[in-house]
Amino acid sequence: MYRFDFIVQSYAKFHNLLRMTGIVFLFTLIIGTIIHLLEPEAFPSVFDGLWWAVVSISTVGYGDFVPETIIGRILGIILIISGIAIFSFFITNLASSTVLSRQEKEKGRVSHQKEGHYIIVGWNERSHELIKQLQKIHPGLEIVLIDETLQKKPDQCPKVIFIKGSPTVDETFERANAMKAHTIIITSNLHIDEKAADANTVLTLLTVKGIHQNIYAIVELVTKNQVKNAERAGADEIILSSNHLSLLMINGILFHGMTSVIEEMLTHGEKDQLAFKELPIELIDKNFGEAIETCQTENSFLIGIRRENETILHPSRGSNLLKGDKLIFFNRLSH
Repeated sequence: MYRFDFIVQSYAKFHNLLRMTGIVFLFTLIIGTIIHLLEPEAFPSVFDGLWWAVVSISTVGYGDFVPETIIGRILGIILIISGIAIFSFFITNLASSTVLSRQEKEKGRVSHQKEGHYIIVGWNERSHELIKQLQKIHPGLEIVLIDETLQKKPDQCPKVIFIKGSPTVDETFERANAMKAHTIIITSNLHIDEKAADANTVLTLLTVKGIHQNIYAIVELVTKNQVKNAERAGADEIILSSNHLSLLMINGILFHGMTSVIEEMLTHGEKDQLAFKELPIELIDKNFGEAIETCQTENSFLIGIRRENETILHPSRGSNLLKGDKLIFFNRLSH
């Protein structure tokens, strides 16, 4: 069980700060009252005494009120010495708390409280590039990185919230506030056996779905063996990295330079090149040709239909459009 030492310590320090502030106020009030009773001419009211006590204990010393008796000056000495000790204590504790807070964040021992964020599981070159692209497209997007092998937050991702912990444990996702997250991307651990990596990915998916059943989950699998299990676990999108890479290589073999073309098609600019659009109500039960005439523009080329889990690229103009279909467009980027 992960111990929330930092949270407990922070709460304890805040509580102690409030208690110390109360003690200091009570102390200055007592001294202010005493100095008023001892020297009513120099300190006409209790408030004047309190004011003198506050400026003395803070070592400000405006000089608008000055004790005239020996006892009064002794009180002033006590206040000044106490002020030096108290404020030194406050500054030291504030500095140490700030350093501790930063260290705890760097080491991933914190909890994320905001909502609508993206969770990325696993630190690797793929997740690094994913984070960089997401932050480029959506600069204000909150991204939480979960990894149990990192000792501290990656230097390459200063704006990411790092949570250190096992992704197969509920508590890790609770600290990542998965219940209020928008999307989770689970990357595959390529440093272990492929079967073990895919099994671990499915287990991670089951864990997060147990906390937030409706979170949109994109998972990376190395082989096809765990595809069915990932679907049963609630994966919304499955990326077969080895299969996709093989297809990319085949295109490069058959048509030299085609990999660069595909990479360019997937590049993001001011807007997405490949994009979905909901089928307009007036086009339901119409055909693809009518969609071309209605929706296609000079800067947006209609290339297909997305129907549930099926993708129909370059359909015939007579292909029927059904309720729930999405139109696939290839948009021109602004340069």
